[in-house]
Amino acid sequence: MKTKLAFTLFFASILLMSCESSKLKNDAEKQTKEFFTALKNGDEKKMAELYKDIANFDSYFKSDSVKINSVNIKDEVITVSTHNRFINGFGKLSEKDISLIFKKDSIGQLKLYDSKGLTEFDEKDEYIFGVKVGCINKKIDTTDQQIFKAIKKSNIVMIDKALDVYLDLKSEIAVTNWSWESGYGGSASGKAIVKNNSIFSVPNLKYKITYKTSSGVEVTTDDGYVSYYPLDAGSNKSFTFYTSYAGNASRASIELIFEEDLIFKYLAKKTWTGNECEEYFKENPDKLKELK
Repeated sequence: MKTKLAFTLFFASILLMSCESSKLKNDAEKQTKEFFTALKNGDEKKMAELYKDIANFDSYFKSDSVKINSVNIKDEVITVSTHNRFINGFGKLSEKDISLIFKKDSIGQLKLYDSKGLTEFDEKDEYIFGVKVGCINKKIDTTDQQIFKAIKKSNIVMIDKALDVYLDLKSEIAVTNWSWESGYGGSASGKAIVKNNSIFSVPNLKYKITYKTSSGVEVTTDDGYVSYYPLDAGSNKSFTFYTSYAGNASRASIELIFEEDLIFKYLAKKTWTGNECEEYFKENPDKLKELK
């Protein structure tokens, strides 16, 4: 009798678990379809209702249609694997495998809390830099939210390194010769030469000219690009400039502008040991609080 009762209870528990598993899978499939419908319709409010951490994304793949390939449960985590299709305005088809990852919240409701493949990281400077300095581990940081968290570490280190790079670029890349003159109707024009003594090929380098009166009062400023092509390491580049109105300016100064994107691109391309991230947070443990 005891054996029969134990068998009955065991069978009942298996059946209960199977029913619960089936319910979780159905719920995950339903939410997946709702999410991709919202994605297709560009309904960001609905997407945020279903996936709270969608706010971490600055971009994500669009969708026209999606096919659910599988639903797997492991350690109370439900992963829905899908194949997404999208055709852009030029008729180009893009296909992408995207996974949505669910688990129960504190009150037992199934929630979408992570994803995989919903956005692209490989070309982002902070991702490339993070991998090189050891903030991002490709074997461990595999889901979108894991990568976002690792990128936060990467950004902290990147900003710290950016100041050193800025000072290096400012000292190594300079205007070596320039001149300007007033023109008809208050215009101004001139020419300059820039020398790149750094080891970095600089894309889209900008300049800024400040025009002043003889007493030093600023009249106006003007800016532009030294070149739309990269300024190779060790090279010189001459360029001309024209300002439509500089008023009664009799003095001018010129400076090169090293924008944030340029510096971050430099950091991403630079060779690193892979230990910089660990070393930085050992020296600055308080910075880890910014990640919470």
